[in-house]
Amino acid sequence: MMEDSLAEKRRLSFKDALLNKYSEDQSDEELCFIHITGSPKQKASFGQSEHFHKRIITLDDCGINCAGPVGEIASMCPNVEELDLAKNDLSDFHEVFQIIRQLQKLEFLNLSENFLPHKIADFTPLLGEHPKESLPSVKKLILNNTAVPLETVNSLLNCLSGVQDLYLSLNGYECIPDCPEQYLNIKSLSINKHAITQWEEIGKIGFVFPGLVELRMSECPLENISPKEVPQQFPNLKALNLNNTLLDTWEAIDALKSFPILTDVSVMGIPLLYQYTDQHKRQLLIARLPNIQKLNKTKISAEEREDAERFFIRHHMDDKSPPLRYLELVGTHGMLDRLAEVNLKAKQTATISLIFDDQPVCEQEINLMQSTTSLKKYVSEIIGIPPPGFKILYKDVGLCFGLEEMKYGPKKLYRYKIKDGDEIHVWSR
Repeated sequence: MMEDSLAEKRRLSFKDALLNKYSEDQSDEELCFIHITGSPKQKASFGQSEHFHKRIITLDDCGINCAGPVGEIASMCPNVEELDLAKNDLSDFHEVFQIIRQLQKLEFLNLSENFLPHKIADFTPLLGEHPKESLPSVKKLILNNTAVPLETVNSLLNCLSGVQDLYLSLNGYECIPDCPEQYLNIKSLSINKHAITQWEEIGKIGFVFPGLVELRMSECPLENISPKEVPQQFPNLKALNLNNTLLDTWEAIDALKSFPILTDVSVMGIPLLYQYTDQHKRQLLIARLPNIQKLNKTKISAEEREDAERFFIRHHMDDKSPPLRYLELVGTHGMLDRLAEVNLKAKQTATISLIFDDQPVCEQEINLMQSTTSLKKYVSEIIGIPPPGFKILYKDVGLCFGLEEMKYGPKKLYRYKIKDGDEIHVWSR
């Protein structure tokens, strides 16, 4: 009996998990009645699975390790568009392909925290007699914390050629392997918490994904940015997140001007800026980056830019060797009189604890001038779940009023009176 029980645990299919999760609360009495409402198009036909019309299925942390018999998934839930299989026991891409091949409408696939470490140069054998055109047009693929090699990712993209948003965070990459192919469809890449220190490696990402519009690589040991080949590496990049990297020179910041159409940059928590106040940090960055329209998730107004550039001139007017940007701004604004006192005390950031489903994730410096919607998007990048799949709540640790749900997207974070040490809680739906 014990051996049979262990065998069952070793083989848990997609169908098993689906029935366990979505049917476990239904009693025999409930199953004796059929309540018919809504459009006839949404009613299950006789003999049709109750999951037939589901568009979103979440089966995270269910112990799934296999697809099950061929055709089983297609008969149960063929209309699924979003599938979350995070934190399962899938370790073989053969099983993954068996699952997704049966979901022809699938656009979103989350495989985070499944252990997929095998280097695969060609997925053709896994397709068998089925051409790659038989696979669904997945647009968002999440492979965070899977240990998946980049060579395998490239091979996978040869089969899933419709992927536009790719998530590869927490995989510990130390280098970017050379790749002869380019994947033009990839527009957004998250590769947070990698182990790469030199821009020479990061530049390879641009050659592999030349259509990249947004690149997020926060909380990693990147030490520099080399501007020499940036225009060729990232010709289409508009948004770049470098929060909590190890950038510690103004040359690295100046290199951001080498990106041809970059307009949105995040550089919070870098060593270069530790010595400055919040307002001082922002003004120096804005003044040095004339093409940036959004800094640390907050838009830059024309008035703020002019104030920052004037501050920059006064900040460097006594330098023996001022930066080149100083001379450019003096040419624009002229020489300015010193101000008797400049107020730099406004608090624009706070370091908060991020807690996901009651489990601490990290401590994070956030910009209090950004909106709740911007924060939710940033949290989505960290936890690997799209915004509809969770809600965020604020906890003032100094008070006993409990949690306040952050419902209103346009509301600026400073209006919650968030301060250092407070908590942002994330609850999955």
